[in-house]
Amino acid sequence: MILGKIAMGMLGTVVVGGAVLCSDGFVSVRVNEHARKGSHIFLVVPGALAPIGMKFIPRQGWSEVENQVQPYLPMMRAAVESLSEYPDTTFVEVIDAQDHVRVHKSGDSIVVDVDDPDETVHVSVPLRTVKSVVRELEEGVPPA
Repeated sequence: MILGKIAMGMLGTVVVGGAVLCSDGFVSVRVNEHARKGSHIFLVVPGALAPIGMKFIPRQGWSEVENQVQPYLPMMRAAVESLSEYPDTTFVEVIDAQDHVRVHKSGDSIVVDVDDPDETVHVSVPLRTVKSVVRELEEGVPPA
């Protein structure tokens, strides 16, 4: 009986931990090199890892980041909040003879697609993840 309760407690902890980790959505990165033996990379990472990873920025680099970003934080916060309510749209699209670059909002994510003769790159970042990163920058908590 006690082992069953311990197992249920551990299972509950895993489920809640997984839910918290996935609360900011998922960052998706896909890179396909078109070369004969080119690399093919596909990563899906919980967005909650971005603000956690910020805590590992070396102290000597943190003050420089803060100084450069600080003046833009109110604008960044306002932009992210506005984008949440904005319909799906293309912000930038560049097409030339060989390259195609597109930055757009799709659902609750900002998506960057690059297609050129050497490789195809797709990056999708949820707006919730961007909000979390902006919040971390606003708090200015130096890494441990």
